[in-house]
Amino acid sequence: MTLQDRIIYQLVDSRSFGGIESHILNLSRWLRENGYFVEVLFLNDYGPHPLKVQLTESNILWRCVNRHRGLAQILKQNPCVLATHGYKAGIIGRIVARFCHVPVVSTYHSGDPGKGRVWCYNKLDELTASLADQVVSVSTEISARLHVTSHQLPNFVDPPKTLNIGGKEVAFVGRLSEEKGPDTFAQLTETFANKAAFSVYGDGPMRRSLELGYPHVCFHGQVDMADHWQNIDLLCITSRREGMPLVALEAMARGIPVLSFNIGALDQLILDNQNGWLVQPGDHALYQQQLERWLHFNDMEKSRFSLAATRQVCDNYCCDVVLPRLLSIYRRAVHLQAAHKTGRKPELL
Repeated sequence: MTLQDRIIYQLVDSRSFGGIESHILNLSRWLRENGYFVEVLFLNDYGPHPLKVQLTESNILWRCVNRHRGLAQILKQNPCVLATHGYKAGIIGRIVARFCHVPVVSTYHSGDPGKGRVWCYNKLDELTASLADQVVSVSTEISARLHVTSHQLPNFVDPPKTLNIGGKEVAFVGRLSEEKGPDTFAQLTETFANKAAFSVYGDGPMRRSLELGYPHVCFHGQVDMADHWQNIDLLCITSRREGMPLVALEAMARGIPVLSFNIGALDQLILDNQNGWLVQPGDHALYQQQLERWLHFNDMEKSRFSLAATRQVCDNYCCDVVLPRLLSIYRRAVHLQAAHKTGRKPELL
């Protein structure tokens, strides 16, 4: 039985739309377009969800399961592979898949270990990684935290057919929470309040205080970025912790250069002073210098950076480049699971 004869389930526990959800959407679209059976499973039903809407528009099946019991019933119905994303889906998905003798591949996305209860969940997620048949991480930093061998596979995007042209905004895109550093973005751009338009796209617990403290920034809330990328000239990433943020790939694929602190795997994506800029964390003075440099660029200089950004993503981070490698990992998981059932020693593929 080949991988194309199995259903590839993508399991997630999600309340909103972010990097993991973008990953699942891009992956599911590519799998479907390339002849694979794919279905997205929501571990819990939290009501209306942007991912559900986009999956429906893309003719991709999805459904909500009743936690572990409902998941077990689904996994027992047809030959399948389970792919898990995020800590809750990972912990429950691996345990249920083991019980059902279903091959499971877990992808670790987050570079932020979190605090309090989230830290506990993340730690349990890491400690149970060995229950997966194969493990994928999106950055070296994440891989180093795991106690098992993982395949390091970068995030990926489906590049748009046209480049971003004519944007005027310097923007932050992401969750408005401590680890993403929207407060740092607001602070660093305040000096340039009269020199450019500054926008924040996203929502989160810090939004109210940021709106009150930084009137030079326009806060758009949670929106479909497909309607707003054309307005953006430069993307700023001011995160305190990251893996390989999809927002950077999505921006660069559209010809929007990225100015970021050098964290996570961003040094593999951004070539400093070629398709964007990398600044050491905490060096706020240099960050502002690079931002001011961009604001003084002419159209020809901006065009050079934009083309280099797009080329980097198309050559190394598009679906057609990355996802064949993920398929080989899925096949390896199926092979290992079959070997476990028969008691044979798995052969190297």
